[in-house]
Amino acid sequence: MEFNKKSIVAVDDSGIVLKMLLKVLGTRYELHVFNGGKRALQFLNDRTPDLIILDIDMPEINGYEMLKMIKEKEHLMDVPVIFLTSNNDKNHVVKAVAGGAKDYVVKPIDEDILTEKVRVVLGEDSEDADITWLDF
Repeated sequence: MEFNKKSIVAVDDSGIVLKMLLKVLGTRYELHVFNGGKRALQFLNDRTPDLIILDIDMPEINGYEMLKMIKEKEHLMDVPVIFLTSNNDKNHVVKAVAGGAKDYVVKPIDEDILTEKVRVVLGEDSEDADITWLDF
């Protein structure tokens, strides 16, 4: 049986963040990175990734606008989106989730938190499967 990597599209106007995402996620996933929303949207016209990671504060198209455009496309409307941002204001979190985002990661990005959030959103088993979660 051939193993097919899950596909992730990441959009951020920071080259440093995109390089970090390639380092953290690039070996496990088929990662396509874009430094702006326009190029990413062109790429997504005829592709359906398993996950989209979006920065919120970008110059040409911000993350909220891009999320709205993604959710309006039939082939992308069910693709989960994780927001990346340096803004941890509660109102941004609420706006992101209300707009359809599945999760939210605050910069500077903690590699372990990002990796686990991606795994959860993609429905993958946790690497720490021996941990028992208790409901209180």
